[in-house]
Amino acid sequence: RRAGSAGAQLLHCPLGVAPVRSKLPLVVTVNDVMAVEHPEWFTWANALQQRMVLPRTLRSAARVLCPSRYTRERLVELLGLEPSRVEVTPYGVGAPFQPGAPSDAALERLRVSAPYVLSVGTLEPRKNLGAALQAFERVSAAGAPHALVVVGARGWHDERILERLAGSVAQERVRLLGRVSDEELVELYRGADCLLFPSLYEGFGFPVLEAMACGTPVLCSDRTSLPELAGDAAALVDPGEPDALQSALAELLSSAALRRSLSAAGLARAAELSWSRCAELTVAAYRRALEP
Repeated sequence: RRAGSAGAQLLHCPLGVAPVRSKLPLVVTVNDVMAVEHPEWFTWANALQQRMVLPRTLRSAARVLCPSRYTRERLVELLGLEPSRVEVTPYGVGAPFQPGAPSDAALERLRVSAPYVLSVGTLEPRKNLGAALQAFERVSAAGAPHALVVVGARGWHDERILERLAGSVAQERVRLLGRVSDEELVELYRGADCLLFPSLYEGFGFPVLEAMACGTPVLCSDRTSLPELAGDAAALVDPGEPDALQSALAELLSSAALRRSLSAAGLARAAELSWSRCAELTVAAYRRALEP
């Protein structure tokens, strides 16, 4: 996807897309380098394409933009980019994602009722939904009355997690919704007691920001860009430690005071991240790209 701005060329470089040659300065946005670091999470062809295309593209770029300091650090370390050419332009959250009372009618249409824990993300290995399900099963067995609502399209290698969900001891409490609209997602965030997001890798982490913007308490992974995004506005847990994940989820679901505290902190944190600020930083980077 390519667009001109102030005489510079922007190239958002998805897997397998070769750069367009141009005499104009090139500005490239890179969301993450997970296909370089973890090719096992991708098809062989996709991982190979990124390994071949990304370094060549970035070497010719006047500026490289990324949504987090974590991604910037990985680009500099893995691809040897000059730090001065790599800039962080954090993303924002859309206007529909704001606090409010959930629509009972919307939740009824989705066949969802409170109380529930929400998990959002494509069904693929790096989202670590199996760990979320295990933690939920444990707190459910301990007496938590919640359901687990899972939102996300089917993804690569999702067969195993679908089998795991179908065979869960808490199967009757698990609702697999698939893809939903933004409007429906807002209502789901608003009605949830928490977002459970133990992802193994995020270049930014939109579900965490969306949940915070809706006032939903967040329990997420302490890996990659997520601590940077959430700061002290979420409960952070090692996604590879089942006991810690279960303990954190149980504490959050049993403590209304903790949920209120994280909700308030999340709203304050989300207010710091806006698309207008992202646009300002992006325009400034374009201007620097045009400097002789």
